Parts: sequence; C-alpha cells; structure tokens
Amino acid sequence: MIAAFAALITPLPMVATVAHAQNVAAPPGWSDAQSGDKRILSKDGITIEIGPWQSAEGSSIRAWLKSQERRGAPDIRYVSTQRLQAEKAVRGSYSLLRNVQVNGRDQISVLYACPGQDGTVMLMEMRGAVTRQNAADITRGAKFGEEVCAADPDAASASRAGNKLAVAERTPRKPVSTQSLAAANAQIPAGSRPQSASIVLANKWVGFPAVRVSEAVAMMRFANGYETACTKWNPMTQSPTPESAGRMKRCKVERGASKGKPAKKFRAGETIDISFGRTSGASRDLGGSNSSTISGGTLRMTKSGRIQIGKFNAFSVSAAGSGAGGGNRRGNLSGEYYLNGHTITIKDARGQVYHGFIAASSNSGSSKIDHVYINGEHYWDRKK
Repeated sequence: MIAAFAALITPLPMVATVAHAQNVAAPPGWSDAQSGDKRILSKDGITIEIGPWQSAEGSSIRAWLKSQERRGAPDIRYVSTQRLQAEKAVRGSYSLLRNVQVNGRDQISVLYACPGQDGTVMLMEMRGAVTRQNAADITRGAKFGEEVCAADPDAASASRAGNKLAVAERTPRKPVSTQSLAAANAQIPAGSRPQSASIVLANKWVGFPAVRVSEAVAMMRFANGYETACTKWNPMTQSPTPESAGRMKRCKVERGASKGKPAKKFRAGETIDISFGRTSGASRDLGGSNSSTISGGTLRMTKSGRIQIGKFNAFSVSAAGSGAGGGNRRGNLSGEYYLNGHTITIKDARGQVYHGFIAASSNSGSSKIDHVYINGEHYWDRKK
C-alpha cells in the first residue's frame, strides 16, 4: 500500500502555496473550506492542507522541510520517514513522504515545500489511508496542488544554486491589465451570472432582547429562475440552486420574482469613482500593498480600476453535508477590479483572483451611485 501511494505521488508532486489561492478551483467533488490561515480540501478520507507563506529563516528548502518532518496536529502522530527528495515540477521544491497515525489509524502523509521570494517558503500536506478506490482522488489532489503552486506569483522564484533560497531585492509588480482581468471574469459560468438585481428590504432580528429591523439587500436573479439575497458564495465553484449555494446556513435560494428597486447593471469593463468610508495612512493612495488600515465600512473604487474594500466575503460550500459545511474568508482587500453585469473580479497585489457579485443604486433624485452591494455587504457614504 505504501509503495502504491509513493508511486502515485512521485510523478505528481504536491505543492504548497498561499492559503488564499482561491483562483484555482477545488477538484470536482472535493469539499473546500478555510480554517484559520489554512485552506483545507477533503474527499473520501484524503485531506489536503495549504498553509500560508512563511520565512525559511535562511535555511535551504531541503533543510527547512527536514525541520518539518515531525510536525502535526494533536491527533496526528509521526511514525517514520520514507524519503525526502527534490521535485522537478517546481524549481527548488522538495517533498517528504512520512508514515503517520491519525487518531490511532495508520496513514501516509506527504509534505511539500514550495520556494518563494525573499526567503519565503510554503507548505502543503496531503494525507490519508491509500486504497485502490481512492487512487484517482489522490492523483487529482496532487494535480490540484501543482496547479495552485503554478498559479501563485511568488512560487518557483527561488534559485537552485546550492538549493539555497534567493533573498534578492523584490522587483515591483507589473500593473494588472484590463485584458487579464476580463479573461478571468469570462471564466465565470453563464448560469452563475445574475441576469438582473433589485434592492429590497429584508427583515431580521438583532440583539437581545431581539428587535426586528429592516435592511436593504441586493436580490440577485439568475437564468435558471432562482433568486437570492445571499451572495457570499463563489460563482466559479457553486451555482444558484438550493443544492449548492442554498446549502449554506441562513442562505435561501428560491424561485420567484421579488419586487424592489431595479439595481444598476454594469457594462463589461465599466469603472466608477466612489469613496465610502475612510482610510488612513498608506492605504489612502490605493497602492494595493497595505490594506491593514482599511475599516470595515470602507469601499473605494476609482476610474482607473483600483479598489479598496473593508469587508470582502469569499465563501466556499462543502461538497458534502447538508448546509453548515464550507468556510468563509472575510477581510480587507486591495487591488484592481473588473465589472461585468452584476459580477466583480478583483486581483490583489499578490496576484490572487477573487470573484463575487455587485449591484448599485442611487438615492431618490440622485444622479450618482449612492449605494453599492458586494457579496452581502452594503456600502454607502456614512458621513451623510
């Protein structure tokens, strides 16, 4: 069994990359969630964990990976190592094949180190009990890891000289072209693109004791006849159906035609100039590299195609389960944006791509955009 696992892993290396590399969709049928700073995929007893970039502290990739040999969560016990070897798919990368016990059961674990820029390295692990039945899933998981690493701009940038990490001066990134963002947006399936949207008032209970309040939300309507105000799901990997997006907790996807105020639908490539909320320090220049000072209510979009957003929901639904599965990543985001209808595609300073939903509306008598709704968040000028 161990030999069979090693034979499958050797030609298809597992490669670590940024935990938020959501621009590479999970293989069909795999659950996809976020846990802390890790992206976690699983299917039929096979688990893949992708960690964040971290410093190798001047060590070679091989030596750094060797230092991770006995790592593991409280329920994972290291048993022994089969081999540590260089991999060809990504320059300077190494894999380490281990025997482990997970909750007392024997499994195989492969750690893979992917070199990055400025002395950084990333770690991916794939583990599970190998059988003939799940061999195809192992192959798909390994291919996924390779694709994720290749998609990350910091990957495969280290020097192989002496197997040392290159600690060279970082060169400025080239501006993201409108063409590349348009191509990324074009990958969103037609069925996951809203045909129209309207602004409606939704009732909810808040506080304790609970008080019923009304809030404005964007209701998205799709070609399959379903509509939903729940837009935290990923249009690249999920669909507007009760069986997909509707499995999320408190997410209703229903047939109907709710009445409301029609929302603005954007032309492909259209840009807008809005400034809702406040930012401070370096974030004011929309440089894209420092989003830590953006407040939750901040949304800035420029005519040149730059964006800063204080809350961006990126949600993935688990492929299994009845509704609570999946993971939500919510936080600051800076970069370039592309609008098309009621979809928005954002590429951040690290080159990661995010897809979501957008709608806009104006106040009565106003000729400008006064409200913007992105992935379930409502932005407006809070100074008024």
